[in-house]
Amino acid sequence: MKIIGANLMPEPAKVLITGASGLLGANLVRHYAPKTETTGWYAKNPITIACAEIEKNDITDQQAVSQALERIQPDLIVHCAAATNVEWCEQNPDAAKAINETATEFLAEKAKELSAKFVFTSTDSVFDGNSSKYAEFDPPKPLNSYASGKVRTEKLVTGVDPNALIIRSYFYGYSPAGTRSLLEWGLVRAQAGKEVPGFTDSYFSPISVDDFADALDAAITNNITGLLHLGSSDRISKYDFAKIVMEIYDCDMSLLKPITVDDVGLKADRPRDTSLSIALLESIWWKSVPSVADGISRIAASPNPFR
Repeated sequence: MKIIGANLMPEPAKVLITGASGLLGANLVRHYAPKTETTGWYAKNPITIACAEIEKNDITDQQAVSQALERIQPDLIVHCAAATNVEWCEQNPDAAKAINETATEFLAEKAKELSAKFVFTSTDSVFDGNSSKYAEFDPPKPLNSYASGKVRTEKLVTGVDPNALIIRSYFYGYSPAGTRSLLEWGLVRAQAGKEVPGFTDSYFSPISVDDFADALDAAITNNITGLLHLGSSDRISKYDFAKIVMEIYDCDMSLLKPITVDDVGLKADRPRDTSLSIALLESIWWKSVPSVADGISRIAASPNPFR
């Protein structure tokens, strides 16, 4: 259940972001570093972000995690680190569980001990895709191992700390690797003159990483707990997402190719519709929820911070 706190929360003095070399983690470190003491953890890929302390830390090493948390003493922990490759999770369930479930539960436990606000980033793919515009109260029906693990972890986090915030979302933007988001994937291919396939039968409501960060601020300020869906104001296909990207970045539109999910032959099942209801988000955010085109336009108009 979602709860809006009676009192607004103060801005956190110390923030810890896991997965700091990933798409969302890196952008959240960038978001918080100029205004508060910010630490980012990465597992394998070193990264430097201005005004932030970046450290290597294996989230499955409970002793190392405990020692680092005791030293940092964060007020806010945003847990972005995860094994997100759906096919890999399907083939390596034990390893995926150690990263996505066990490590997350331990972090939530430590956050509670430290009286730190804990934010767990789940996924929009916890649903089976037989409906659309899913609300927070809609029951999850995961189709693959990765999504099933996320559902279990949501329950673990809530069990440890009912005041934790669990965010379901799909986000895009610039990443340190340059290939981590759907926007970058399509753009890299188009700019190289390669065909850009887009699913015409897979729908979602993606939000830019910058808007995600602003919406997260609103949720924390309003002391939201439980589930929160962060998405754009519209539901679009992944084909239309690629079309918007290519149009805004002035790419050769003849490279865009409509395909279906069945054309690809993925081993793990995927939901065909993970669009999210943003009714709760609209009730707490201090601005109108942007459309996909608006979000992409603002990213295109800004310099890539990781170049």
